Amino acid sequence: MNQIKFLDEIKEIALKTYNETEPLRNKYVDYRILKPENFSNQTTIKEELSDYIKSIIKEEKDTIGFALFVNNELISIDYDNNLKEKGLIIEELIYAFNNIDFNFPAYFSKIVSPSEDKFTANHYLNLKTGLFIYVPKNLIIEKPFQVLFVHSSNEIAIYPHILIVLDKGSKFSYVDEAHSINEKISGFYSPIYEIYINDESVLNFSSIYDLNLNVYSFSRRRAILNRYSKGYINHIWIGGKYSVNYMELFMNGEGCEGEDTQIFFGRDEQFYSLYSKLMHRVGNSVGNVLVRGALKDKARSHFDGLIKIFPKAQKSNAYLQEHTILLNPGTRSDAIPGLEISANDVRCTHSATVSEIDYEKLFYLKSRGIDENNAKKLIVLGHFEFAIEKIQIEKVKNRFLEILNDNFE
Repeated sequence: MNQIKFLDEIKEIALKTYNETEPLRNKYVDYRILKPENFSNQTTIKEELSDYIKSIIKEEKDTIGFALFVNNELISIDYDNNLKEKGLIIEELIYAFNNIDFNFPAYFSKIVSPSEDKFTANHYLNLKTGLFIYVPKNLIIEKPFQVLFVHSSNEIAIYPHILIVLDKGSKFSYVDEAHSINEKISGFYSPIYEIYINDESVLNFSSIYDLNLNVYSFSRRRAILNRYSKGYINHIWIGGKYSVNYMELFMNGEGCEGEDTQIFFGRDEQFYSLYSKLMHRVGNSVGNVLVRGALKDKARSHFDGLIKIFPKAQKSNAYLQEHTILLNPGTRSDAIPGLEISANDVRCTHSATVSEIDYEKLFYLKSRGIDENNAKKLIVLGHFEFAIEKIQIEKVKNRFLEILNDNFE
């Protein structure tokens, strides 16, 4: 099949879905606030950005390479030549469609369909760039590949599409960060991640969302795990005005292990809506969802988690937990954990709590000479600690702590 023709067919499906599908509805989430039609996907990169870009692109000794996207354009991509010779492919997505001999129709839009919903269809209609990563069979890579998505223009809509395919017996680490160049520009950010982890492969994935408080966001992230594969997926939510994210792990192979760890910190009038699903289709699989959040000022959050055990998924082991602390009156968090179990020999549990900050701990820290803001910061760090330890890439931990410190003031 001609792969460019295939891409056109996907956009036709997306257009049909967009025109015929009603917007998503939820009592906790006002999807009408997300108005991608108010933003343009026509990217512009101003000359004054050149120094900023140069300051970002620097040799990273603890990575295998780096990619920089500004709005909807790839600015730079580079990675280890030795790994290229071993078959590692990291290319801009549309370029890959045109130039790489790979069976894209087997993966692209098959993991996240353009007919999922109106916002996902809108993503496919406006798709201009993204990243394709293929890790060949038995290639083990310990250091991460780093990606930076920069929001630099006012009233811009950004639609990156990330397709990651790990072949059998491989290992790969991926880190990305999205942020705005200043606090004034507005935008709409709508990435899609399609992740395929083949038999006996391991993926460490971390994503930091640090866009400014004038950015609206809708994203879908889905990973398919096969026999004896492992996927450790970490998300850190710091920025954005109104953010909706769907994260799903499909446990499709016996012996696979998947973890979805998410940390969010809301301030001002931020709103986060986080969905997490563990879909156990076969038996002897292990899945965990761990979400830790903290809210201050007038921030709000909504979490909707689901563990679904299919009839053939006997001896599955799954755990879902979400815990949020409210740092002051005026914040609000709604948590809805759920179970759907169609097998009778499984271990499946869930928990969710929303609580005020522990004022006894706060009083104790203040009595030791620590001011209230720093005392709250210490309590939040303690609350996040278990989730932070789940992050297997050290530089991501350090970057999160740096951003949290900047945003706690």
